[in-house]
Amino acid sequence: MKNLFKMITAVALAICCSVNAEAQNRSVEFEHTSWKKVLKKAKKEDKLIFVDCYTSWCGPCKMMAKDVFTQDHVADYFNSNFVNFKIDMEKGEGPTLKPGWKINAYPTFLVINSEGEVIHRVVGAFGADEFITYIKDAQDPDKNFAALSKAYEAGQRDGEFMFSYLRGLRLANLDKEEARKAKKYIASLSKDALLKKENWNIIKFFMKEPLTDEFRFVVENREKYAEMHGAKEIDSKIYTTYNKKIESFSYFYPGNGREYDKAGFDRMIQDLQSADFPKASELIAIALKNEYQRLNDWSKYASVIDGALDFALLKNYEKQYDYFNSAASMIAKASTDQEMLTRALRWASFAAQNESRVEYKSGYLATKANLLELVGNAEAAKTAKMESEQADKAAEKAGTKIISIPAFKMGGMKPAKKK
Repeated sequence: MKNLFKMITAVALAICCSVNAEAQNRSVEFEHTSWKKVLKKAKKEDKLIFVDCYTSWCGPCKMMAKDVFTQDHVADYFNSNFVNFKIDMEKGEGPTLKPGWKINAYPTFLVINSEGEVIHRVVGAFGADEFITYIKDAQDPDKNFAALSKAYEAGQRDGEFMFSYLRGLRLANLDKEEARKAKKYIASLSKDALLKKENWNIIKFFMKEPLTDEFRFVVENREKYAEMHGAKEIDSKIYTTYNKKIESFSYFYPGNGREYDKAGFDRMIQDLQSADFPKASELIAIALKNEYQRLNDWSKYASVIDGALDFALLKNYEKQYDYFNSAASMIAKASTDQEMLTRALRWASFAAQNESRVEYKSGYLATKANLLELVGNAEAAKTAKMESEQADKAAEKAGTKIISIPAFKMGGMKPAKKK
């Protein structure tokens, strides 16, 4: 009986493995022929054509080929609904077809009708289910990108339509056109229209500039939006929009006739000061820290950091300890003034004392040790350094140690050349 049970179990396991192997052995069947023959086949079978435009050096292209097009449900969908064509845009017919298809990034996926007209495009690599969702729009005569573009040119502008159209522009990697048309549409909306539910997704995903009357209206009416969409969602939108603008100011580099928008920065600070937004002070502290570092104005820089610490402006900021540690480290590099170094030591000590994660605490203690040495307190510096090493070992033991990789110097890397 025992041997019979073992035999039945073994057979069942073998069948199960066989079924699993069979269930995952299909892939998208791409045509490997001329474009002319692909068009002819599409007309004969009355199908749309799915085109994978790739290059041999494109990493995301390889990922899609390996991880997405080999999944059974993906294969079943594309093989049932399309004539599938895969073409290297740098070989064979690729260079000839590329201009007409307006390929500007890889991978680009096109859906083309049997007349050779591009009706839909998706640029970039995605997960299987998300990718199918985007391609399915091509099969809807009202949702494919060509239909949306035609409707836009005909004057359609309701909120639901505009969201679909702007989403289509983003999927097609037409960033400048997306930004221009989103800005124009949002600017055209009345105050009542800005509050309509149909326009929330446009505000959420496509309103990117905080220095506009429309964004100020959103901030001023934060409570009304919170009632409709939840406080978490509206607060996240406000914070993210301001924070990305702060980053753009922080990483500004002059060149090609571009000038720093000092008036814009000042207006952003004014807007934040007058905004009824819980994290406004936090954003101001981040923005001013970056601004005075950019200007090498270490006196004002230190005043901002002192204020942020004294008034607990960053108490709810997830990176508050890094904020103070990075400021302390910056002063250690930029100044030899003993008073300034002493102030920086206070920031570093605050970060090191309050941080509980050993993988971060070790770095904060190292900053503290460095500053202690710079202010002439060798014994305390030795203790802090020892504590830093202990925290580093604890992080390594826990498997949470942060491994840093030196950054390449600007301009130090040469572009890869084809062999």
